[in-house]
Amino acid sequence: MAYYAQLVDNTVTEVIEINDDITNGAQFAHDLLGGEWIETFIDDPEKIYAGIGYTYDATTQNFIPPPQPPAPPRPEQE
Repeated sequence: MAYYAQLVDNTVTEVIEINDDITNGAQFAHDLLGGEWIETFIDDPEKIYAGIGYTYDATTQNFIPPPQPPAPPRPEQE
């Protein structure tokens, strides 16, 4: 299986799975669902698997996770 992320304003809005027998999954997804689709790799240690809210860096051809919210303050010790 291959995985494709839909980008809207360079942000991932959906990730789908397409059978390997489809030769151009990004084009297939575009023709079927519209929009821009980029392949994402779940088993490549050099790549980050896309998730909803991730951004795509075309220079590195990799996905960047959204920033983590700050940790809540720790209660004061007495």
